[in-house]
This record gives sequence, C-alpha cells and structure tokens, in this order.
Amino acid sequence: RPPVLDLAAEAALSRLLVAGVGTFTSAHDLSDGGLAQALAESALRNDVGVTVQAGEDAFVGLFSESASRAVVTGDANAILALAAEYDVPASVIGRTGGSSLVVEGRFEVALDELRQAWTATLPAALA
Repeated sequence: RPPVLDLAAEAALSRLLVAGVGTFTSAHDLSDGGLAQALAESALRNDVGVTVQAGEDAFVGLFSESASRAVVTGDANAILALAAEYDVPASVIGRTGGSSLVVEGRFEVALDELRQAWTATLPAALA
C-alpha cells in the first residue's frame, strides 16, 4: 500500500528540521528507499560508518517509505528535546562512526565495498 500522507505531521517535521539547523550534523528524509537508502547515501557521502538497529521486522525497518520521517545525527539528547518541543516522535536507533554500515544482528558492509557496489552497478548494467 502506498504511504499515507499526514500533512500536520509533515509540517511538524519540516519545522523541526528548520529549527535543527546548527543542532543536527546531518539529516536525510526516508521517502525514497527508506532507512537503508538514507543510511547508505549518508555514509558514503560523508565517509562515516553507522551502526543501527532495524527493529523486529528488519525489512519494514529498513525499507519502509512511510511519509514524514527523517534520520538525523548529532547530540541525541538535544535532538530528542527538540523533537519533543515540535511534537515529532523520535527515538535513538544507532550511532555514527567506524568504516562500515552495520545493522545489528543482521549484516555489516564495509564502506569501501558499499561504494564499489554503488558506483559499479549502473555502468555494469548499461555496458
């Protein structure tokens, strides 16, 4: 089923993201590819690994494209306080650092290996 859009939740998230400038060290929406896509893009762009928990249903946790969601990094306590102020549900799902993308209990991919797969796929498909 396509994601349901809640305009009030979307507006609250937008206000939070604007207010978070200077507090967040990064932010990425989850609307195109879900958490997995956002983590891969962010880790590769910044060359910083990440370790996260995907929840009980890893497929939904990693690939859900439900609306009005973003993954942000920075000081967790400051982020949670700001989210509460803007009435946006938030939770800590992991931490940044290292040289791999890790989904605890599921898999680990070195950023070098991830970058190779990321950059080689389209040229190989079009060759």
